[in-house]
Amino acid sequence: MKNWKLYGLLMVFVLVFTTSCDNSDDSAEAANELALPLYESMVIDFGDFADNPDSGKSASLVYDNKAPNGNWFFSQIVVGVWNSALFNTLAVPVASFKAAFSQSPENLGENTWQWIYSVDGFTSEYTARLTGTVTGEEVLWEMYITKMGIGAFEEFLWFTGSSSMDGNSGYWLLNQSPEMPEAMLRIDWERTNDEIGNIRYTWVRELDEQENDDVFKDSYLEYGLQDGDLDAYFNAYTYDRNREAFSDVRIEWSRETFVGRVRAFDYFEDEEWHCWDSNGDDIQCE
Repeated sequence: MKNWKLYGLLMVFVLVFTTSCDNSDDSAEAANELALPLYESMVIDFGDFADNPDSGKSASLVYDNKAPNGNWFFSQIVVGVWNSALFNTLAVPVASFKAAFSQSPENLGENTWQWIYSVDGFTSEYTARLTGTVTGEEVLWEMYITKMGIGAFEEFLWFTGSSSMDGNSGYWLLNQSPEMPEAMLRIDWERTNDEIGNIRYTWVRELDEQENDDVFKDSYLEYGLQDGDLDAYFNAYTYDRNREAFSDVRIEWSRETFVGRVRAFDYFEDEEWHCWDSNGDDIQCE
C-alpha cells in the first residue's frame, strides 16, 4: 500500500512538474510572439540618397544641380520616388508604427495584444491602435488611426500585415488614406541576423486620384545586402511617363564609403556601369 501511495505521489509530482514546465515554455513563447517586427521592415534608411549636406555628397551635385545627368543624382531620383511615398503620402501610418516601439501592449486574451497611444510630430492630433493576433505560425497586424480636430476622421484601418513567429519575414499592406482607402503599397521583407537583409516596395494601387488606371501599378523598388565592397543594392522597376514604359535600374553602393554605381539601359543607352565617388561625383568605373 505504501508503495502504491508513493507511486501516486510521484506521478502527481511528475505531472505538476511537466505542466509547470510546459506553461513556462508557453509563456516565454507568447512573449516572443508579440515582439514587434523591426521598424526597418517598413522603412529602410534612404540617407545615402537624400539631399543632406552631411551625407557625404558634393554640394554642387545635390543643391546646384550642375550635373543633372550625374550618376548618383540619377540614382537619387529613382530612389527618391519611394522615399517620398513613405515620408509624405504615408507619413502618418509610418510614424504611428515607429511610435509603437515606445509603448507597452495590453493582453486582450484570445492570443491578441493591443497598443493604444497618441502619435506626436504632427500639427493634428492622431491616436493609433495597433493589434497583433497570434494565429498558427504567424502574427497578424492591424493599425487603426483616428484623427481629431480639423479634417477629423473616425478610426481608419491604415495598414495590415503579417510576420512569421521567428520575426524573420513578413509583409505590410498600406492603404492610401481615409479618403481613398484602397491598397497603395505592399512591403515584403526578410531579416538577416539583426537587420533587414531584403525588402521590396511594390506599388499595388489600381486607380489614381482621377480614378484612371494607375500607370505605376506593379512598379517596385527592392533593397538588399550582398557580399563585397559594394554591400548594398537597389533593384528598381520604374515607370517613365516620358517614355510611357517601364525601365529596369540596378544600383549598388558601399554603406561605409558611399561610393557606388548604376546601370540603366533606357537612360544611359548602354549596358555599362556608371560610377560615383564618395562625394557623389562621376568617376570612371574600374
